[in-house]
Amino acid sequence: MPEHGNGKHPPTQASAQGYRAFPPGQDNQIPGEVLVKMEPEAARRVSVAVPTGPVRGAFAEVTGVGVESLDRVFRDIGVRSVTRLHPPSPPTPAGIMAVAEPSELGAAYRVRFDPAQDTSRVVQRLSSLEEVSVAEPNRWREQASVIPNDPLFAQQWGLKRINCPQAWERSRGSASVTVGVIDTGVDLDHPELAPLLRQGKDFVNLGPNPVAQPGWVFEGDFMGVDATPQDEVGHGTHVAGTIACRSDNHEGVTGVTWECGLLPVRVLARIRRLSDNLVSGVGSAADIATGIRWAVDHGARVLNLSLGGEMATDVESDAIAYAVSHDVVVVAAMGNDGEQVESFPAAFPDVVAVGATDPLDHKASFSNTGSHISVSAPGVNILSTYLNDTFATLNGTSMATPHVAGVAALLLSHASGLSARDVRQILHDTAKPLRGDPGDPVPNDDFGFGLVDADAALAFV
Repeated sequence: MPEHGNGKHPPTQASAQGYRAFPPGQDNQIPGEVLVKMEPEAARRVSVAVPTGPVRGAFAEVTGVGVESLDRVFRDIGVRSVTRLHPPSPPTPAGIMAVAEPSELGAAYRVRFDPAQDTSRVVQRLSSLEEVSVAEPNRWREQASVIPNDPLFAQQWGLKRINCPQAWERSRGSASVTVGVIDTGVDLDHPELAPLLRQGKDFVNLGPNPVAQPGWVFEGDFMGVDATPQDEVGHGTHVAGTIACRSDNHEGVTGVTWECGLLPVRVLARIRRLSDNLVSGVGSAADIATGIRWAVDHGARVLNLSLGGEMATDVESDAIAYAVSHDVVVVAAMGNDGEQVESFPAAFPDVVAVGATDPLDHKASFSNTGSHISVSAPGVNILSTYLNDTFATLNGTSMATPHVAGVAALLLSHASGLSARDVRQILHDTAKPLRGDPGDPVPNDDFGFGLVDADAALAFV
């Protein structure tokens, strides 16, 4: 049971290992949904005003795009709605050179159809059309030396292990740097977080009757895009507090940064296991991709993605590429299966993929490994903010990832001229080398370049 600084207990949370709604190797396709990216020429022929999704439960009624070959297939498979994943680019002011809408994003659509249809066959049929560049299933994703006077700082071993107290002599963060928390949302009224929050958005849009895994049930707010990214799980609130929270204020916990802004982007809904009321966060690749672009367009310089799942999707790959092309540092969790396996978005190019360590700098037993791992960070018994103005201790690569995102934000606060590429390189170059065996090279598949070091990173620039 997670520990609390105030003696209260949170709902039973999914632990780092063994409580996944979608275990490794299990099909994580969302029934009745495919993601379609049209060829540029076909995208220009779309003659229907396709919305970007239902708003506050008003389910979209558009079932075609005005391209006959596509609409014919849509009719055959019983399409219930077609929505755009991304809005068009805003109008270009007079006198400013126009920038073309990125075709990879602007031509992407979410298609909902009769779930009795075989998704693989639908994908095959759409892929055969010359107007379609990519057709793929939508997939489920799951939640992976200044000494402050905050009373719970003494229990935050991770901050000390990555040398935050020394780094705080150089920078404690800047309000000009915003970190996008792409997660279950954030407890918007938590006193340790509220002063740092920027106006976020809720992108969870699973439709009116999402099909949960057997033995699980969706609860709370799971459809309708809105401006209230309130956390119903606790995961995103915990992640946010590690990245940044009010610190040195004689209250609660301390964040890696003390002043950086938090942009809450809700993409994971609350799901509960009926057998024991265990709570987790689950969302779709489509909503995650949409949330990533929105966060980039609304000023995030760092993205924290403490989530993931097997099997890459093109829409997420495009959204990550969009973030990278806009000079945003993308940090993602390796996953908690304790296996050498790829989890996405961590395995996409140019993502800082983070594994978890324990207080002795050993690899956490649950932390995934692989050649794509970048660095490691504390992920065992991590104390941070939680729902209802409380604090909790959780485990996982989800908890390791915000340590690294926070250090990236500290770097950008300390040296605003750094590029995202610079930040990634500095994190690698200044990490404390770690090896499972003395003869292992660095980087290696267990730890990447090693344990992130906040003070060494800031001293580097």
